Amino acid sequence: QPPCAGVAGAMSFSYSPTFFQHFPKYHAPHLKPGEEHKDPLDELKPQCLVHCASWLTEYNNCVTRISMRTDGKGDCKGQFEELIQCQDHCIAHEIFAHMK
Repeated sequence: QPPCAGVAGAMSFSYSPTFFQHFPKYHAPHLKPGEEHKDPLDELKPQCLVHCASWLTEYNNCVTRISMRTDGKGDCKGQFEELIQCQDHCIAHEIFAHMK
């Protein structure tokens, strides 16, 4: 017979489930009170898409071609991956200039 066989009820927890819902909001020390942190990716992504314009054109052309098909075949995964790799490569070179 297992050691808990006679115990009825659910498993007990050593903490209250609501404990984790009441943490104070983190405030970065370099920001003034009320000032929001801006994610540098929000600024870099559009800039890097301009840098990757040829891949963006290739992807958009593929989407146009695939949307014209009536058989439901084909996708633009390859073109999308190339576009995102180009964008990530660009972001990787720029992101650390925005770190404090």
